[in-house]
Amino acid sequence: MNNLKTLSLSIAIAMFLITATDAQQITLDQVQVTNSTGTQIYTTNNDKDVQGTPFYSEDWQMGKVIFNNSKFSKEVPLSYNSYTQELFFKQQEIIKVLDPKQIKGFVFTKTGETFKYGNSSEEFEITPSTPLRVIYDGKVELLVLHQTVRTRGNTKDPLTGKVTDRYSKSEIFLIKKTDGSFKKTRIRKKNMINDLGTHKKELEKFTKDNRNKVKSEKDAVELLEFYDSLLDK
Repeated sequence: MNNLKTLSLSIAIAMFLITATDAQQITLDQVQVTNSTGTQIYTTNNDKDVQGTPFYSEDWQMGKVIFNNSKFSKEVPLSYNSYTQELFFKQQEIIKVLDPKQIKGFVFTKTGETFKYGNSSEEFEITPSTPLRVIYDGKVELLVLHQTVRTRGNTKDPLTGKVTDRYSKSEIFLIKKTDGSFKKTRIRKKNMINDLGTHKKELEKFTKDNRNKVKSEKDAVELLEFYDSLLDK
């Protein structure tokens, strides 16, 4: 994992913010960073083993940070920790944690996966600092909440004498409706049509005519694009 598991992070705290105009080139140095939950990704403990990873990806991925004015940073190595909900970036071999209040989102260059901040839901424990992956962003939105849970081990391995903790991942698909409310859904035709709530007959006809069984994120995007067109009528 490119030393992510054992790396003790040296987090540099920016002491000031630079006010940028559209004429200025914005850089990551102009965005405040924070040490929030600490200076280590993993706490070193010789009595414990850890299985799994809290990171969205095993390795650093090249990506860009989206600033609050919608401008993009230069491409930098990024790593998102879905357990602590922290976004790490590497700059001149120094690892920093970005303050989510200072940015709008981030995107991984190779995959095109985009995450954005700013949503809130008590039901799903989403705060404005929780990044959600964007599948579709229209009048309605299809978002994914990536979660990681750490299960603490409580028994020692008889051979090694160590306790094993485990990270397990899950994802929740959410439809954000035009009124701002969230509805949990699945990438399935029946679920999405029911969870959208309106225009069910038109959606059923669309999926039948286009042989769209809504089994993939791409299928879901096509369905939502059609649904958005119905909202204009």
